[in-house]
Amino acid sequence: MAPPLSSISRPFSSPITNPNLNFTHRYTLPLRTQTLRFTSNSSSSSSPPQPPPPPPDPIPEKKSFAVATGDLLLGLAARLISRSSKKSSNGVAMFENRSGTKSEYEERIGAVVEDEIQPDVVWEQRIKDVKAERERRVVTSPGFSFSAAGLLFPYHLGVAKFLIEHSYIKETTPLAGASAGAIVCAVIASGASMKEALEATKLLAEDCRSRGTAFRLGAVLREVLEKFLPDDVHIRCNGRVRVAVTQVFWRPRGLLVDQFDSKDDLINAVFTSSFIPGYLAPRPVTVFRNRLCIDGGLTLFMPPTSASQTVRVCAFPATRLGFEGIGISPDCNPENRAGPRELFNWALEPAEDYILDRLFDLGYQDAAVWAKDNPVEKLVEDERLG
Repeated sequence: MAPPLSSISRPFSSPITNPNLNFTHRYTLPLRTQTLRFTSNSSSSSSPPQPPPPPPDPIPEKKSFAVATGDLLLGLAARLISRSSKKSSNGVAMFENRSGTKSEYEERIGAVVEDEIQPDVVWEQRIKDVKAERERRVVTSPGFSFSAAGLLFPYHLGVAKFLIEHSYIKETTPLAGASAGAIVCAVIASGASMKEALEATKLLAEDCRSRGTAFRLGAVLREVLEKFLPDDVHIRCNGRVRVAVTQVFWRPRGLLVDQFDSKDDLINAVFTSSFIPGYLAPRPVTVFRNRLCIDGGLTLFMPPTSASQTVRVCAFPATRLGFEGIGISPDCNPENRAGPRELFNWALEPAEDYILDRLFDLGYQDAAVWAKDNPVEKLVEDERLG
């Protein structure tokens, strides 16, 4: 069982409330420039009219450090994805060591997974992770993959609450996620309440609103995960939860990890999956299992699960961002929603508590809309392995 929420100390006690939430995106129109004309009695009426002055240069939009960092990383992600290769790398060691011990053998690549939505994106798995998946004799299809979302993961929590309540997600359902999506997968597998996870999210957001986000979000996130997740969470996740990380040396490539040696190892995995360079901590990369890594969402937002079918969950309006093959997203219920830019701001800078509540509710509602076209009795089935 997950420890009670009361065990997580609240750093600040003043609640933030604002019931007047309007999620409709607003656009600020530029002020109309006025041209003053002066006339002189001595001027000739036959003089040609003077051309109007050129319009002033637009005032550049001010961006916070968080938003500027996010824009930079989106460009980097696009480049990484475009450079991905279909070349098979079976048997390639993740770090070169020829001694040939059993532990080093299990660290070698055991499978290459081609993404069904973006075939040019390839994910690699260690032999150890492949074995962990094969040890699960019963797998419930479809699996669910949760996108990178930053601080928007209350949306994912709302989706998960509906899917669990209506038996789309069971204990045998494979999960996968990158960045915030990986955190949500760990929370689901832990058996914790999604409402309690939402309250823990508010504690994290409250801390960041008061003390800042950049360079310290990682430390706050790690503390919340250590207090919220149960001690056996790694056992519950083994072979079931795929966590996506991006290895940057020698070449950028996505790695799927679903074998965890301890609770700390799992937390390190989801921390690495969420590591936006220079944002979670004041350094460009993090070290995970002797490898230099960064955010898993930079190579793919939604990694595939181990089930024969995967339903993708995206916290952003998928069609407006050019994503295809997405099951649950704000596109399911597009009326009266925030725009992509506003969502992106909230993903990098913590929103107020009432917005986090609203995101949770919208995730639940979008999952309900999706479920109408995908009834559980026709979609969910058990697959026996081995």
